[in-house]
Amino acid sequence: MVLDSSKEDYVLERSKEKLKRDAEKIITSLFDSILDVAEVAIGDNQRYKPFRSKVLRSGNDAIRDLKKVLDRDYRILFVPNNEDVIQVSTPTTSTIRKN
Repeated sequence: MVLDSSKEDYVLERSKEKLKRDAEKIITSLFDSILDVAEVAIGDNQRYKPFRSKVLRSGNDAIRDLKKVLDRDYRILFVPNNEDVIQVSTPTTSTIRKN
């Protein structure tokens, strides 16, 4: 299947945006897990708050840096597997008449 240039650009851009969203979710989940463990380990709210701020800042910086690199250096094509493909069918309608 050959795509024209504008369609190909659109598909590649959508694929890249999907990767960015997926990567952001994974990185965010990582620093949320780190913060959960750290909150218990540190125990002192006065010490935990600055630690939390630094972890959030570092995680958000990492997400922004990753997105910049993807935009600058990559062409990405998402190829869905069977679980990613959702088929939608519309039910057939029938008319019931009263006599």
